[in-house]
Amino acid sequence: MATATDQTTPRYDRATILFHWLTAALIALLWMIGETIDWFPRGTPRISVRSSHILLGALLLCVAVARILWRLNHGARLPAAQPGWEGVAAKVTHNALYVLLVATVLLGALNVWVRGDKFFGLFAFPKLMAGGDGLKSTVEELHSLSANILGGLACLHALAALAHHFVKRDGVLRRMLP
Repeated sequence: MATATDQTTPRYDRATILFHWLTAALIALLWMIGETIDWFPRGTPRISVRSSHILLGALLLCVAVARILWRLNHGARLPAAQPGWEGVAAKVTHNALYVLLVATVLLGALNVWVRGDKFFGLFAFPKLMAGGDGLKSTVEELHSLSANILGGLACLHALAALAHHFVKRDGVLRRMLP
């Protein structure tokens, strides 16, 4: 049952909400897959899991680009939910999430090309450089680090939203709920 507060709380548009939750789901899924890839036996099982990670990463890239373009051109712009330092912290966090999202996806794509990964056994991505084990290790570590920071910051973002909802009871979370 909707309350008067529900009807007066400013809300994001449906596309922005869809992009937000799709991005969140893909980040969580990709992080979990990334953390468990090496649990699978070498060969077809690991190639299939890594290929799924690559495919979902490409989907995340498409969603991220569409989300950023939507936000720049059509997305609802709501006033800051909180004034002062909380509003500044929220803005910095959101911008950092976007930067980390793009960096993680681009590092993942670079990782695929540096490794020369096989894709579901259908084909292999050509390696950027022959004998580039140092570059491979560096890119893989940067991708992993970026993904872990993104995941951690996303968790803090979620905790802040839950604190707004359950502690402050200020309607901030409802702005992004379908």
